[in-house]
Amino acid sequence: MSKYNKPVIGKPAPAPKGKGTLTIAWCDNGMVDGKFTEGLMAIGVQAPANGIPISHTLRVQGNQIGRQRQALTDHWIDNIESDWILWIDSDIVVDIHMIAQLWDLADAVHRPIVSGVYFISKEREGSLASPVPCIFNRVTDNAIQHIHPLPENQLIKIDSAGMGLVIMHRSVFVKLREMFPNQSLFAEQEGLGDNFVGEDIVFFNKVHRAGIPVHAHTGIIAAHMKRFALDHDYYSLYWGMVEMKKKLQQQTKE
Repeated sequence: MSKYNKPVIGKPAPAPKGKGTLTIAWCDNGMVDGKFTEGLMAIGVQAPANGIPISHTLRVQGNQIGRQRQALTDHWIDNIESDWILWIDSDIVVDIHMIAQLWDLADAVHRPIVSGVYFISKEREGSLASPVPCIFNRVTDNAIQHIHPLPENQLIKIDSAGMGLVIMHRSVFVKLREMFPNQSLFAEQEGLGDNFVGEDIVFFNKVHRAGIPVHAHTGIIAAHMKRFALDHDYYSLYWGMVEMKKKLQQQTKE
């Protein structure tokens, strides 16, 4: 848990004045993880008691993630009047504590985009996964750097994030539409090797050019369901063992 107050589960609480309403959105290929569904249902039940006014949920099904995200965004902006959108990937495990903290941090002017943290790995199936946080600093349009080691329980400025757990204000998309008319905000760009740029980084490159600030809180950590959960415990265990191995090797040399 972060420094923020633990949300209540059952006692009605008023929504913050002037903050607006929230839409929860996700894309999937027709199959979702059961723990994602469990978390989503719990949030829907518990949000009113925590002063989080969820007005809509949006889902787009398909296999082309860039097109899915663009279609969902267009429908939200053109047809729904909520002020915020919370993106959750369909293999991310969330709970009311994470969402309440993101909602508390979100600010239309100063923090229009706030991400939580989950872990990813480039290793193929059958390899030992090396978990790294899915928040990044920008190197160039075609290169990013993981924020690793992960700072402990801090609100930090970042350049980009995965779209798995991030809240955004409507003004972000209004500004991007004005700056990049008739362009997909999530179009994938091809590259070579590690320079391949996916739809999430394409989006945040545009956010960077628009001068929109992006933040992440490193105390809001979700599990990422793959063959097993890439969660904070696994992240700490893996990199702790890496450091221990280095120390043992150094001691052997001495």
